[in-house]
Amino acid sequence: MRSNIIYILIFLISLGANAQNLNDYLSEAAANNPELKGFQYKYESALEKVTEVGSVPNTSIGIGYFVQTPETRVGSQRAKLSIAQKLPWFGTLEAKKESATFKAAAQSNMFDFIKRKLFLEVKTIYFELFELKATKAILNENIEIMKTFEELALIELENSRSTMVDVLKIRMEKNELFSTLHKVEENTIAKTTAFNLLLNRAENTEVNIIENIVLEDTMIFNKASITDNPKVLQLNNLENALEKAVLAVKKEGLPMIGLKLDYVVVDKREMTNLIDNGKDIIMPMVTVSIPLFSKKYSSKQKQLRLDQKAIATNKSNTINQLNTIFSKASRGISNSKIAIKTQIENISEADRAKEVLFAAYETSKIDFEQLLEIQQLKLKFQLKKVVAEKAYSIQKSTLEFLTKNN
Repeated sequence: MRSNIIYILIFLISLGANAQNLNDYLSEAAANNPELKGFQYKYESALEKVTEVGSVPNTSIGIGYFVQTPETRVGSQRAKLSIAQKLPWFGTLEAKKESATFKAAAQSNMFDFIKRKLFLEVKTIYFELFELKATKAILNENIEIMKTFEELALIELENSRSTMVDVLKIRMEKNELFSTLHKVEENTIAKTTAFNLLLNRAENTEVNIIENIVLEDTMIFNKASITDNPKVLQLNNLENALEKAVLAVKKEGLPMIGLKLDYVVVDKREMTNLIDNGKDIIMPMVTVSIPLFSKKYSSKQKQLRLDQKAIATNKSNTINQLNTIFSKASRGISNSKIAIKTQIENISEADRAKEVLFAAYETSKIDFEQLLEIQQLKLKFQLKKVVAEKAYSIQKSTLEFLTKNN
């Protein structure tokens, strides 16, 4: 009884594994992909940077002991305790924090971009596996048809209604199909390995691939949404970070205020009735650090302004590139839809032609050369349809990469 329960559990687990769909694979990739995890850590590090740059400089504490004690009216000085704190000009730390916050947001955008890119890679290999799976099914179907043709040709050969050449042509075509099938199977192994590595799991893990591609006529991809692509948002945040960095540098070029407190321990003198005998000394101080040689600050501002121009140029180029990809993918989807519909019609026509040939077979001998030619045409149409379906799916995934937040 116990063993039966174990078998049932194993069966249910295997069913659960086989029931995975593309969305499940995307979630798995997002959770396990090493590159994505690396960018997550970079983002968390950037968040910590905000706290770092927003902190005031270290507090200085000094303790001194007078080896030779200076004498004062109220006693000799024995030891000295100093506490000092430098404070940047008003608003300096806030500007640095805002700059670091924008940089952290840019890291978050980069994480989102890498995630979208990862999803596109997963989808691309997934639909390539779909193509290989569908191609394998088509080849197996055609191999069985060739076997049927071969049997029919041999029967007709015995009745002197076909020739040995017909039989050999059919066998050669069957051999070619077997050779192509072998290549497809090898490619499937390689693609499955690549797919599983993207998900950071065992290379030979089985991948569940859909049987059919469904064309969507209601898809709407807004080209204007490209401005919300994480790559563009990243460059926006880097621009803002540099703007705040410029402000921080300006403020760094202003005086730095320092607060200091000295406490001097004074020994009592051996005198009576001495006012303030042995009274310790407390001396608060305010210091100002003036950057007289400020060329480095103006130079740094120029550097940051040039970096801003570089990012603005890069952003313009990135938007142009993304728009180009969008236009290409949009045209690709349209062309793929037309190609799929065309191949469906061609396959239907090829089946009708075969029916005509077999109908003629009832009254005369079958023309195996024509039959082979039509079957080869149908095979070509079937493979073209699968290629077009893969292209449609990948172009759709590309548009999602450009415009949608997965």
